[in-house]
Amino acid sequence: MKYIRVVFAFLCMLVFVAGGCAKHSIDRKPPSSNNKFIPVPATADRVLPTIRPALIIPLEPARTPGVAAHEEPASNDSGVSNDAAAVVHDGAFLTEDTVLKGSVLIKGSLVVAPQATLRIEPGTIIRFAAAGAGNNAARLVVQGRIIAVGTIDSPVVMTSDRKRPARGDWGGISLVSSEKRNQLEHCRIEYANSAIEARFSTVSLKHVAVSRSHTGFLMRDAVVQIAGGSVSESETGIEMHDSELDSADVIVADCKRGIVMNRSAASVSSLQIRNNQQYGILADDCRIRMTSGELSGNGNGASFKGGEGQIVATSFSGNRETALHLTGARIKVNRCRFFNNGKDALRLEDGRALLWGNAFEANTGFNLYNAGREDIGALLNWWGSADSSAISQKIHDAVRDPRSGSVHVFPWLNEKPAFLR
Repeated sequence: MKYIRVVFAFLCMLVFVAGGCAKHSIDRKPPSSNNKFIPVPATADRVLPTIRPALIIPLEPARTPGVAAHEEPASNDSGVSNDAAAVVHDGAFLTEDTVLKGSVLIKGSLVVAPQATLRIEPGTIIRFAAAGAGNNAARLVVQGRIIAVGTIDSPVVMTSDRKRPARGDWGGISLVSSEKRNQLEHCRIEYANSAIEARFSTVSLKHVAVSRSHTGFLMRDAVVQIAGGSVSESETGIEMHDSELDSADVIVADCKRGIVMNRSAASVSSLQIRNNQQYGILADDCRIRMTSGELSGNGNGASFKGGEGQIVATSFSGNRETALHLTGARIKVNRCRFFNNGKDALRLEDGRALLWGNAFEANTGFNLYNAGREDIGALLNWWGSADSSAISQKIHDAVRDPRSGSVHVFPWLNEKPAFLR
């Protein structure tokens, strides 16, 4: 019995070797015409194509934690629609450099880690699900770096996912201790709580348009550069605390409050602040340098309490209340135009400010109202007339109210300044 098993094993080995040799002969050409060629059965050509496709195994795309696969458009009771987003982020934490493009839906939050950079390509539309409320609103949090650069024809759009969007539907973009070269250019941001919030961060904004948000730009201990762009139809256009702002050619319009500043420094040129319900600028203990600006159609134009700086070549017109109100502010006002304001053009609570070379015309209230006890120097201005009695009628000082200080207006300009002609 033992010998039978040995012989059987030996025969099996011979069959295996013979089968391998036959396969080897099938897969290669005979080296010479003297060798015999074993023909391949005609059925082999039909069998092999049938076998090979079975080796192609469809693989499911890799999943990033917090990144869901594409789903068909859906809606819920809150009116949220996914709108066939190509990528859905739900509580994702990006630890590597990432690029977003096409249509993106963010649910909950998307966090960019300190070592990572998020790049957003032109034409990308990012919708934030508005299912949350208050502190749970969807938002983009950047600890690392964000580069969102669109074009005029293909801007980057960040908006609410609701069919009927409203202010505060989503949280906004939050920069958290990110002092890298954050950059947003040709972007449109809508329906956020705070569209861009920078805390202990730096960011450069070029042609960024924010609308229908609670706050357009919120800065706390931040350094921000803004070139072009606008904030409109929001509760507050720009809010600054202990921050630095350098801006040019920015429009803040149709908000409840235009710009609110506290203990901050701002250098602004060609700033247009128009048609804001309560006031254009409200600043407390700030350093300001404003050139070639426009404040028109606001409730109050601008109010500065404390601080220092200068306002040059700026127009104050059509404001319903006081155009410029200074309290304890060491500010120089030069080459500015005050006209057609609903109440006083310039109201001063003390004598710390200096004004010269300005023009005052057609204001409903006083051209200059001294509301304090200190004397005010206001020489070399154009008061809309060269007649002394006409000038005096539009000045409120000790002549009208002994409790007020005097306003020194002589010598005045006898004709409108050249820059207004």
